[in-house]
Amino acid sequence: MDENINNISQEIDSRVYQPEIEKRDTTEIETTGLKPKDLESSSSFANTTSATTAEPIQEDRMKKKKKPDPPALPIIPYYKMFRFSSKFDYLLMFVGSFCAIANGATMPAISIAFGRLLNVFSPDNFKDPNYDLMDQVTKNALIFVYIGIGAFVCSYFEVAFWMLTGERQAIRCRKEYFKAILRQEIGWYDITKSSELSSRISSDTLLFQEAIGEKVGNFLHHGSTFIAGFVIGFIYGWQLTLVIAAVTPLISAAGAFLTKMMIGYTMEGLASYAKASAVAEEKIGSIRTVATFSGERYEANRYSELLKEALLVGKKKGLMGGIGMGLVFFVLFGIYSLSFWYGGKLIVDKHWNPVPGRNWNGGDVLTVIFSVITGAMALGQASPHLASFASGRGAAFKIYQVINRKSNIDPFSTEGLLHNDVQGNIEYRNVSFAYPSRPDVQVFNNFNLSIKQGQTVALVGDSGGGKSSAIALLERFYDPIGGEILLDGINIKDINVNCLRSNIGLVSQEPVLFATTIADNIRYGDENATMDQIIEACKVANAHDFISALPEKYETLVGEKGVQMSGGQKQRIAIARAMIKNPRILLLDEATSALDTENEYLVQQAIDKLMKGRTTIVIAHRLSTIINSDVIAVVKEGHIVEKGTHGELLSLGGAYTELFTRQQTEKKEVGNSENKSTNPVIESESTSSISPAVNNMEIVADTVNNPAQKKERSVPFSRVLKLSKPDWPFFVLGFIGSSINGACMPIFAIIFSEILKVFQETDQSELSRGARNMALWFLLLAVVAGFANFLSNYCFTYIGEKLTYNLRRLSFDSIIRQDIGWFDLPENATGKLTTNLATDTTMVQSITSQRLSLLIQNSVTVIVALIISFIAGWKLTLVVLACVPLLAFAGKVQVGFITGFTKKNKGAYGECGQVATEAIGGIRTVSSFTSENRVLTKFSNNLIKPLQISIKSSNISGISFGFSHATLFFIYCLTYWYGGKLISEGEWKAPRSTIETYCIPANNFNDFGDYDTCVKVYNTVQGYGSMMKIFFAVIMCAMGVGNSMSYAPDIAKASQSATSIFRIIDHESKIDPFSNKGQTPNQLVGNIEFRNVSFRYPSRPNKVVFNGLNLSVPQGKKFALVGDSGGGKSTVISLLERFYDPLEGSITLDGIDIKDINLNWLRSNLGLVNQEPFLFSGTILDNIKYGKKDATMEEVIEAAKTANAHGFISEFKDGYNTELGDKFTHLSGGQKQRVAIARAIICNPKILLLDEATSALDSVSEKAVQEALDNAMKGRTTIVIAHRLSTIIDSDKIAVIKEGKVAEIGDHNSLLAQSSIYSQLISRQI
Repeated sequence: MDENINNISQEIDSRVYQPEIEKRDTTEIETTGLKPKDLESSSSFANTTSATTAEPIQEDRMKKKKKPDPPALPIIPYYKMFRFSSKFDYLLMFVGSFCAIANGATMPAISIAFGRLLNVFSPDNFKDPNYDLMDQVTKNALIFVYIGIGAFVCSYFEVAFWMLTGERQAIRCRKEYFKAILRQEIGWYDITKSSELSSRISSDTLLFQEAIGEKVGNFLHHGSTFIAGFVIGFIYGWQLTLVIAAVTPLISAAGAFLTKMMIGYTMEGLASYAKASAVAEEKIGSIRTVATFSGERYEANRYSELLKEALLVGKKKGLMGGIGMGLVFFVLFGIYSLSFWYGGKLIVDKHWNPVPGRNWNGGDVLTVIFSVITGAMALGQASPHLASFASGRGAAFKIYQVINRKSNIDPFSTEGLLHNDVQGNIEYRNVSFAYPSRPDVQVFNNFNLSIKQGQTVALVGDSGGGKSSAIALLERFYDPIGGEILLDGINIKDINVNCLRSNIGLVSQEPVLFATTIADNIRYGDENATMDQIIEACKVANAHDFISALPEKYETLVGEKGVQMSGGQKQRIAIARAMIKNPRILLLDEATSALDTENEYLVQQAIDKLMKGRTTIVIAHRLSTIINSDVIAVVKEGHIVEKGTHGELLSLGGAYTELFTRQQTEKKEVGNSENKSTNPVIESESTSSISPAVNNMEIVADTVNNPAQKKERSVPFSRVLKLSKPDWPFFVLGFIGSSINGACMPIFAIIFSEILKVFQETDQSELSRGARNMALWFLLLAVVAGFANFLSNYCFTYIGEKLTYNLRRLSFDSIIRQDIGWFDLPENATGKLTTNLATDTTMVQSITSQRLSLLIQNSVTVIVALIISFIAGWKLTLVVLACVPLLAFAGKVQVGFITGFTKKNKGAYGECGQVATEAIGGIRTVSSFTSENRVLTKFSNNLIKPLQISIKSSNISGISFGFSHATLFFIYCLTYWYGGKLISEGEWKAPRSTIETYCIPANNFNDFGDYDTCVKVYNTVQGYGSMMKIFFAVIMCAMGVGNSMSYAPDIAKASQSATSIFRIIDHESKIDPFSNKGQTPNQLVGNIEFRNVSFRYPSRPNKVVFNGLNLSVPQGKKFALVGDSGGGKSTVISLLERFYDPLEGSITLDGIDIKDINLNWLRSNLGLVNQEPFLFSGTILDNIKYGKKDATMEEVIEAAKTANAHGFISEFKDGYNTELGDKFTHLSGGQKQRVAIARAIICNPKILLLDEATSALDSVSEKAVQEALDNAMKGRTTIVIAHRLSTIIDSDKIAVIKEGKVAEIGDHNSLLAQSSIYSQLISRQI
């Protein structure tokens, strides 16, 4: 019975320790289609157990007063959970429910058989000279066979049918849920975290499935056991039943206390771990930014502090869990004590038992105690499922909330005009608009713009002015608050959404590719496109050449989010995707922004061809790309301030003229010096531009032969335990507690068998004395078991939590200090590292805490039980031991029944999750290309496999559970039959003293007539006691073995996890930021020199980046690097930052090899701003101060002013304390860049590294920031990488990097005079 209690405890742990919960956030309840009468408030217990109510704990929680409990979240009525059921599902549920109820009644029914068998061995039977013991034993033992057959049939249908119907309904729910998510308008996504949506498709539907699947059958099963147990108890003895029932609530109270404490503290711990996991995921994912600002030790300390909070909660959890388990066992054995004492009293006092119509006997007591306590225990096993149902109802509320929500812009709707003959006349008429995520910020207020058929209209202006919003409104990503948008005179709200979008082609500034082949990505533009059409579109987009150079060509996988492609390659694939759609209206939002000069020139020509005959709206910061537009509209603060052709606007001398002049000022002198230059020679795309993709193919070959990929040696578990060495006193105490706990159940078998012998006693005074003594032994056992369970649970939980803290801390410390090249390897991807950081440590911790405790406990149980059994009778022991493998299997399957078989199918939904994550993350692309049905079909197809697996697993699980359940009854039958045979043959002899006391002629041989009969009676009583002792001891032994076997897979997984953890911990960083070694010069001048540098990226060892690179950067000079993408420009900066070390050659700073300089000192003197800056979650203030942790507010503001960021930051409601939302939704690209520049400037670096630092800025901001950077560069050595050459023509030196070498070097004028590569680059931008 203690196994059942332990299993319940583990079920609590397993449910609340679902990985999905770490990713969950509480969100405000939105308005839904559910009526108020459909909503119920969950109880506080259900609320604490619901996986949807985890609330992050504030970091200063311990310093503040405890907050009041959050209000109960609404849940739906339980019957509404079955809205996805078909008629076949109702049949499955009916049959499954009937069989679950019947199956649940089998366990209390055993108590009747136990009572009957006890009476079979009653001494009174032998007063009948014709009484045949073996005949009666055989008849009653067969009852177990009949019950076993019924249990097998019912168990199969119960498990198989409920598993199958749960899976079927959950699959329909997943489809409808995902379809409902795809149905929503983009504005809904803006106020809903995409990462949360993706996880909820997995986590919420899983909670939903648990609430309508096999756990319903499990609940009915245990509920039936509870009811049947008490019904049988009242039938066979209502007096004793009432006594037991009166104290049974104590078990429930102890169980409820245990459950509440375990769930409450576990959820609190998960919230703490969630914060730590968020830090780990963000910082590992942006490791270059962390390394740039030497934030590794800061992040390691921050992570450790968050873990300490979880450790404190874990210690409390261990204390309260230990108290709870101790109470449960104390109450349980205490009830046994009371029950047997009172039962003995009923027999001694000869109380009348009205239902059987006779005095109480031992069989009645045994039947009542077994049935009622079995029923009470079943109630304890059923109650945790109420938490699952509450969690499922809470999850269903969120699911139905989305499903019932009517989308304002429904892409699946068939309503609306099918306007197929689109001409292309567009008019924005008095449009007012604000984003749903920022309703208080007006983007448009009476915005007006008219675009005629076939016109090319360019929208220019500052970032945040509303240019992209105009495109978003035309695509109907949003609807205007006021006014209307007309297409060919028709309000676009009246046009079918899919019809509208199918006539619009969009190419965004940051294109989204899906994790499939290049060809499939292009087919998003036209699902029915032929290969010839795809190739033609790629040729026009200048993508065919680099695709053809790939080993798999058009079947090349682009990777998640297109990670295998370079920025320019992704952009060209996106252009091809838009081209193949052949839209009537073309929307280009910085469509060539990611391309280098050469490819931009070619792709722009392709786009110019594509625009012919189409209405086109172009957004561009680079005004040279839109000077030929029919209409140019200058958008400022949501209004069009100027409109006309390029010439007309220049003649006005207004806002456009100012924008254009800024971009042309630097080019005037360039134009004069270009008179000598010829037309640009357009070279074919160099191999360097396609190398990223080719190199990714090389990665595959490299990793096959990579020694790191070879099988690793297992880590001895003793090494894991060494981490817990300081906690050895807790281990000793826990070991003692577990050992005592393990001995309790075999001792229980001795006491139990002895009291059964007492009930056969014919001497009433002896019966009374024996019952009283045995009751006292049970009471002593209750005290010992309670204390042992407390000691075991508390000590091992403490050890486990401390080990988790140490493993996570050491793992993260090792991860964060690794060199960047280590993170480039596929096996060290962010997702894998963060997942393993959580799951591996949890797996190892589980084995060293509760499971280690149970393994010790079960081992002691086995040893003590075998000793008792062999002493009591070796023949019967051997027979029962022969059945141990079956019993062990049954025990293992019983654990599976309690925890749930369905969990095995979780992994089958991985592909569905990937489809959902991609679609939700790229919802604008999905919507723009009307691909909702395509994505939904792909999602549905990926659900076929889980259903097939479920059909197979439900049948296997049903048969397995049925077999294990029936096996127990069959072994009961064998044990009683063979034990009865041994008893009838006189295998066990009564003590001589007993025979001499009772079998004497003076009392007529104790009323048994003759000496032989009297001896036979007492031998039978002795044999029955020994048989029961063996039976219960071996049963305990077998269940312990089975329980231990259930942990075998976990032990294997823990071993693998330990190997994975220590592989990370033991890995020495080649460039260690934690090291204090290296020189720290008193003064930095700023002379940089690359001498014969050779380099290859660790992830692409076959690809040479540099082979003998030589470069000299004088102090205080501005040094520019230009050239095609993939040439090695950014690698120069990476090597200088020591993200990597060169394979050969050296890089010196003021004549000192940078390898000999302290790493943190080196990076503190380098200020780096990347092309795509990463801002951390938190406030703007936090992000700027990341560049200088101890910066004052004055320094922050000064840095922001220098970066031209103070103005827009001050306009935010919370100013510098503005939180950056999911994916930085609060900031535009230019705003992010300026915050990043402020972060770099605040540390006052001696050397500035600018990698396209102003690429995301509009003309106004670029000029202001460029001036700020020019000021910051004074007296500093500066290395600048730029595609926009106008920003670097004033550089002291310009180096043209091509294929890893310096092809040309000099100042602007000298390079122009050479009329070579640099001259060609300049001519394309004039």
